[in-house]
Amino acid sequence: MTLKRRQTAWALAALLLIPASGRASDSCGHDQASQQRDPQQPGKPGEKPADKPAEKGNDHRGPKKWWIDPQLKAEIGITDAQSALVEDVWQKNAPKLREGWQLLEKQEELLSQMIRRDEPETTVIAQIDKVEATRAELSKARAIMIYRMNKLLKPEQRDKVKAIRDRDGGRRDPSAK
Repeated sequence: MTLKRRQTAWALAALLLIPASGRASDSCGHDQASQQRDPQQPGKPGEKPADKPAEKGNDHRGPKKWWIDPQLKAEIGITDAQSALVEDVWQKNAPKLREGWQLLEKQEELLSQMIRRDEPETTVIAQIDKVEATRAELSKARAIMIYRMNKLLKPEQRDKVKAIRDRDGGRRDPSAK
């Protein structure tokens, strides 16, 4: 494929995908993004972090943490020690993922603006490359985090986590029906 055709294909793909959904993140199933983007957002001024619902595994701004939620934890058979270790993995990765999702949203919005302003094709393609590189980095970081969490579980516990996800239709928050 010639360079001109490849560039045209990228631009066409961007024109078809971006405006139809507003932002690509809206159409990519990023219900997970809400958890990774801001799972531990401070509450009201003066509220202690331990008082937040997220600490109890029932964060209403995002999915439940299956390793903390008492009901899910019991269903999976996670020990308190495992729960603490999985939470540690989450806490070490969440800030980077949150920042990455925010950067991705900004880059996607910039891409949408560039397309609406009918900027030169090479400029749009360069921005598409940035968006997709950021998305790939986030996907990799999330996969590594999940891998590290899974390493802390026994095989039967991993199967139960998967069964819960399958049972809940792939939603990350079983209560969001």
